[in-house]
Amino acid sequence: MTDDDTFGRLRTRLAELADAPAPGSPFDAVRTAATGRRRVLARRTSTVGGTGVLAVAAVFGIAAVFGPGGSSASGDTGPASGIGADPMATYFDYGWLPASLPYVSYTASSIATHNDTIAQGDLTSPIGAPRVDLEVLPGNVPGTPNDAERFIPAKLDDGRPAYWVTQSYSHGDFAGDFQLRFPAKDGHWLSLTWGVNVLPSTREDYPEVAGVPTDPKAGPGSSPPASVPVSAQWQKDLLRIATQVTNTPTQIPMPLRITGLPGNFQPSSTILWRPGDFGREAPGTWSVLLSFSAPGGGVSIDVGPHGTVADEKLPVKDAECKTVNGLDACVTAFGHLSAFEEIGGAKGLLKMVTLLGTDENQWTTSVLVP
Repeated sequence: MTDDDTFGRLRTRLAELADAPAPGSPFDAVRTAATGRRRVLARRTSTVGGTGVLAVAAVFGIAAVFGPGGSSASGDTGPASGIGADPMATYFDYGWLPASLPYVSYTASSIATHNDTIAQGDLTSPIGAPRVDLEVLPGNVPGTPNDAERFIPAKLDDGRPAYWVTQSYSHGDFAGDFQLRFPAKDGHWLSLTWGVNVLPSTREDYPEVAGVPTDPKAGPGSSPPASVPVSAQWQKDLLRIATQVTNTPTQIPMPLRITGLPGNFQPSSTILWRPGDFGREAPGTWSVLLSFSAPGGGVSIDVGPHGTVADEKLPVKDAECKTVNGLDACVTAFGHLSAFEEIGGAKGLLKMVTLLGTDENQWTTSVLVP
């Protein structure tokens, strides 16, 4: 099976992953598996200097923490997630980022219990790109280490207590190399998961990105590192990032409006990714993906600047597409969803979609209009 085949098949399962039950502990096995699928989702790679660059998509869907309970294609009414008519919202966000993390992306889901705000470096770099994921810890606690993890006490720049969490090679439960866990200014416990987006078949370039050598003794069964496996500068930057995390509920404007969706057919997950096509497009581009899921099938709406949403990038070949105001929108579906068929299928759904153009000042937070 090719990487393109893998990407397409996993892409169609996005909604299923987003609807997975919320975990009961910070490192739940179900969530770990979903996170692994997230890192395989965009396994189609670009090649720069002969080295594959892994673009990672956050497919396990992350919901707004305090947002209204959402609905999917399975039946309940109201916006799927977020705030009001905007299915994309953030409740915790970055107040500061270093120049090495220029791209910020968001995911939201109607079922999961927290959102994911991703900051990452240049995915076209031949040595891979640093990435941090900002997430809410389940249970509003820092958690406790298991046999494969080590907690190392730390302090944020303003004195708030925090913990570095390292994990043993190949035995950790989070998709990344280590975490910084800390209380937000409102008291909710959050995590920053640090990692490097590289092909899973190689780690040779990790030391250059992390700024420290890899442990030659690390292997299956090894103990968790006793120190944070990145440079002192990275540690300083991560502490500053955590210190300046904001907790103001914010609606994220979107490039489309959808009018007249029935209550039994609402988005179950939403992604706004920069650069576009999950990092494979040029800087300054973006991609939007809305997914609708229910037992038996799923539907997705891909939106991007004209020419960036093409048939070869979609999971099925019979996508229904339109181009308006410099934007492409394509609807793809798999399985059987009666609510989708009742609105006229892909053609009917596209008629409900208004594309607002490439000027982000014209985007809206009134995305789902009755």
